[in-house]
Amino acid sequence: MTTSYQIESWAKSDVGLIRKNNEDTYRALLRENFFIIADGMGGHKAGEIASAKTVEYMCAAIQKLFLSSSNTLKIEDIKSQIVSVIENTNLWVHHLGSQNPSCRGMGTTLCSALFFNKFIVYSHVGDSRIYRFRDGLLQQLTQDHTNLYPSPLVETTLESLNTVSFSRKVLSQAIGTSITVIPEVDKEVVKPGDLYLLCSDGLSDLVSNEIIAENLANGQNLKEITNTLIECAKAKGGHDNITLVLIRLKK
Repeated sequence: MTTSYQIESWAKSDVGLIRKNNEDTYRALLRENFFIIADGMGGHKAGEIASAKTVEYMCAAIQKLFLSSSNTLKIEDIKSQIVSVIENTNLWVHHLGSQNPSCRGMGTTLCSALFFNKFIVYSHVGDSRIYRFRDGLLQQLTQDHTNLYPSPLVETTLESLNTVSFSRKVLSQAIGTSITVIPEVDKEVVKPGDLYLLCSDGLSDLVSNEIIAENLANGQNLKEITNTLIECAKAKGGHDNITLVLIRLKK
């Protein structure tokens, strides 16, 4: 798929310091300019199954979309198609979980970015994030699908609600955990020089936006930025898998 700019990308996933297995999955379809991250959750190995099946289904659908109609697609068509693809992906993962007792209840987040002509079409379900770094400013393009609850270690009373720590994060929706899902899909015009970051919450829960922006601004190559951000997350405890995809648009 042709664009008026060049796309440079780099991706890496790290198990972190606590988890024994990596439940994150990522993939880049360079021909279609499509990038995706899924952060799985569930019982023994079910999370990695959910994330892998999500990425597999999504990528196959995107490849099929551009193989069949790339010359006639318009940006609004792509947006609506991605909504349908995510809804169908959710049904597929939910079906797989219901058929296998060891995978029952499995789910995954996802975030994806597709570059088409002068646009990026980005989507997400859950709390994996997409950031844009443009002209020295970092902007979070996605808003987490999460609810915050009081820490289970803190006794909550009516009098203490103003001071209690809401430190327990629970996803309000994910791929595969329910028969329905409401994905968020949006678009924006890109600019050469833009740098986009897709990441699992193993990064964003531990590394502040200020540190992310500082590393994106320092002019390193994408591999070095990726390695540095992963090490930042591990220095903060590395309690989760850490996955990043960086995409830079060049003239």
